[in-house]
Amino acid sequence: MHSALVFSGLSALALVRAQSEATPNPTIPTIPTSTDGIPTIEGALVYDGPPVVGYTGPGGNATVQTNNPAASYVATLPSVEFDTATGTTITGTVTATTPSDGTGVSFSISFSGFPSVAEYGPFVYHIHEFAVPADGNCSATVAHLDPTNRGELHACEAPAPQTCQAGDLAGKHGNITATTWNVQYTDLYLSTNPSSPYYFGDKSIVIHSSNATRLTCANFVQSSSSTSNATSPAPTGGSTGSTGSNLTTTGSTPSGTAFVSAGPSSFGVSMLAATGLAALVAVFML
Repeated sequence: MHSALVFSGLSALALVRAQSEATPNPTIPTIPTSTDGIPTIEGALVYDGPPVVGYTGPGGNATVQTNNPAASYVATLPSVEFDTATGTTITGTVTATTPSDGTGVSFSISFSGFPSVAEYGPFVYHIHEFAVPADGNCSATVAHLDPTNRGELHACEAPAPQTCQAGDLAGKHGNITATTWNVQYTDLYLSTNPSSPYYFGDKSIVIHSSNATRLTCANFVQSSSSTSNATSPAPTGGSTGSTGSNLTTTGSTPSGTAFVSAGPSSFGVSMLAATGLAALVAVFML
């Protein structure tokens, strides 16, 4: 009986370890051990490492998205800033539309109200993997859209956008370097097809200060008669101290971040751990 309990306990704990290793926190980029301790905010690297020519993720280069269905999406920034430390409110929209040839996505971006570029910029913006929840928590959008799993340890090479994270709009098309920003471009590596891993229509746009603090965010909403009046949740729960107050280091839990695991739920893992420990304790009680 003792042997059976020991086996049961060790098996459960081994499964916990295997699941934990297989499902790392998706907000923390996978980086070499030698660079542990790089500062991060809410899971994002504060400063990218040096560009590495031709660097790609395990999934290789992004693929040009063709035959995209005709569609238009708009992300409208809310009237409440997520991080209020800068004392300003960024407003504006990101409009994304399928081009006439169905290749890639055409963006029209209009932002205003940025704080001092010298103090907080240049600003960067990305498409994030998850939508902004009802409480407006920009942290819950987690990481950048990155179907090739490139990560962000090395800066995006703008001349080679196929090597970049699909959601890294600033990296591919330029940082925001003024308090008012208007720009148009076509991104070949995003899709309006919901079955594509490069689809962005159910995701969000997030604007960061130069040290990766999330300033504001908004969901993409498809333009149509039934959804045109939809708005993004007003951000809540952001830092009210100095920008960058959520500074942490890679490997630790970013303050205030809502994590979403891509694998087994934390509850399930906790129950497995409890089962394993209970079985081992029972051995010593017998």
